[in-house]
Amino acid sequence: MPTPAAEDPLARFVAAVQPCIDRTAPERFWQAEEAFRSFLGSGYLQGALNAALRALAADPCHLGDWRHNEWMLHRGRGFALAVSLFDQPRRYIHALPFYALYAPVAAEPLSYDRYRLPQSYHNPVFDPGLKLTRVDGGTIKAGEVLALHTREYAYDFHLPKPVLVLKLSTAPIQPLEWLFQKDTLQSWQANDADLTSTQLRVAADVLGKFAHQSSLEPLKLLTGHPHHAVRWTAIQNLGRLNRSEALLKLQAACNDQHPHIQRAARKTLAQLQSRTVS
Repeated sequence: MPTPAAEDPLARFVAAVQPCIDRTAPERFWQAEEAFRSFLGSGYLQGALNAALRALAADPCHLGDWRHNEWMLHRGRGFALAVSLFDQPRRYIHALPFYALYAPVAAEPLSYDRYRLPQSYHNPVFDPGLKLTRVDGGTIKAGEVLALHTREYAYDFHLPKPVLVLKLSTAPIQPLEWLFQKDTLQSWQANDADLTSTQLRVAADVLGKFAHQSSLEPLKLLTGHPHHAVRWTAIQNLGRLNRSEALLKLQAACNDQHPHIQRAARKTLAQLQSRTVS
């Protein structure tokens, strides 16, 4: 008797991709390309979209998994499959923090420029002095696939008309998403790749403002978080609850693995010592 995965192209696709997702070996993601191409040619999208529209017509309260310009087909452990409408050019060139496969699924092709990331590019440590180098460009048509090797390259897409794209992407494999200016190709800023990191920083600020002693242990726990900005926010707010604990964390942060934390901790300690002397 056929299994559900054998009968349903999406279930079959998910079963094929999941073994290719490994946070400790992100390069395994590229083994999913064959399954992605097979799913792309399965005809599943048209039928699924028709079913979603029928459900919406039958029940105006039916929501589905839709965003502003994206239809989420599957969100699994470490990856997501979606149909996205690329309708507006981005203001900056984004160095994406995830691996991805893109494929146009309608008449409009997808054109792009590809840029090499600087040799000294180190994603966790933003450097405003770095510059992209254009390598080449291209156009992919419906049924063709573009592999985004984002550890080496950044991509800029040309959108004279909206383009419908099937996207298979990993969860973030880098902590930051860098932005580069289009005119100068200089690095401009970096944002958290994972919304969870932003939320934890906000939570640490809230705990610091409440300054309740019950928050001491959660803040101490966050001082050891893998994301450097979460660690630093936790140390700052720890000082609102317990000065001696915060000083211990500040002293340890002088040897933090992230240079920005090292500099901030040493500067803060110097300022505190100068106030004590004066």
